[in-house]
Amino acid sequence: MQKYFISDANFDDRLITGDDAFHIKNVMRNKIGDRILVSCQSQTYLAQIFKIAEGKIAFEIIEKVIGNHELPVFISIYQGYPKGDKLEDIIKHGTELGASEFIPIIMKRSLFKLDPKKKESKLVRFNKIAKEAAEQSYRDIVPVVKDIIELNKVDFSSYNYKILCYEEASKNNELVNFKNTITKLKPNDRVAIVIGPEGGVDPLEAEYLQKNGFILCSLGSRILRTETVVFYCLSAIGYELELTCTK
Repeated sequence: MQKYFISDANFDDRLITGDDAFHIKNVMRNKIGDRILVSCQSQTYLAQIFKIAEGKIAFEIIEKVIGNHELPVFISIYQGYPKGDKLEDIIKHGTELGASEFIPIIMKRSLFKLDPKKKESKLVRFNKIAKEAAEQSYRDIVPVVKDIIELNKVDFSSYNYKILCYEEASKNNELVNFKNTITKLKPNDRVAIVIGPEGGVDPLEAEYLQKNGFILCSLGSRILRTETVVFYCLSAIGYELELTCTK
């Protein structure tokens, strides 16, 4: 059953509009009487379609759906801006794995050149990808992709735990910091994870982040691609908190 996140106004009017209405009518080919899931304000409802028009789907609520599809901690992914379309995959699959928000950051080894004229359209696309991935994975919220920002302009003061995924730590045989950190996590903790772009994290950036409370963590004895790191981290946290944790 397909899920759709809608605005407060559309929920009050019991309407689905825009791209979602097109998707229901032309992609899913739903008919009057078909049931869908609609989500608003972190609440999900079972709904039934009773009218299909061009650009507009009317529905009625059948019942509220009780369930929790979120990780018990808030995770911010600070991703060093990578080349090409890699960030799109990071947002898509990171959303499926439970990230709470994404903040693309410009780091010393980022090859990305920010074009102010294209930034707005990029953010719109990134947030659309997050919404579609949240619907597919039955998330209760849609993670926000925030504005692109330089690393030294980020305020990290609100986090309980701060993790820097640092390949140089692996070369120095550091193999315990990541595991030790995620085993300490408790419900409602806030976690910041910084991931470098291609080429990794510059030593001066690692020093700067360490001074700001970050724990330098390797992710095992292998060096991962930048687009793989977020999946490793979120999968490990999900395993620790959802499959084995009794906290």
